[in-house]
Amino acid sequence: MSQQWSIESLFRALQESEFGRTGHVSFQIHEGVEPVLLIEMHELGDLPMHLVATGGEVHVSATLCHASQVKDRNAFNDACLRLNTIYPLSNIGITTVDDEDVYIVFGQLSSLAPLPNVIEEIIVLGHNTIQAASELTTHLH
Repeated sequence: MSQQWSIESLFRALQESEFGRTGHVSFQIHEGVEPVLLIEMHELGDLPMHLVATGGEVHVSATLCHASQVKDRNAFNDACLRLNTIYPLSNIGITTVDDEDVYIVFGQLSSLAPLPNVIEEIIVLGHNTIQAASELTTHLH
């Protein structure tokens, strides 16, 4: 691809791809201040993910858990940092949603990346989110 991806062009390309036609994933554009592509990974228990394409990057994320679910934030943060090194293409971070800290798994790639790379990012991030949630479950209420 020689042009940068937009939400609309990614939506069309993903829906038309073999990945989008499998029935294992669905896509929906959510219009807001900034359009977001909502992704639902059916083969991963309907895991919701968000994709944003702005400037020079495509950012994909999924919620890991809400901070209010964590027993000991210091121990959880330590565990998250240790997991960060073993999950390819994904990172764990904290963002704020409705005045609450939320742990997310996220990844980015260039907005010039070819479609197979974007698809790989979505798939790997989904699997990494499920694995991280499984490994971190002992830290949750």
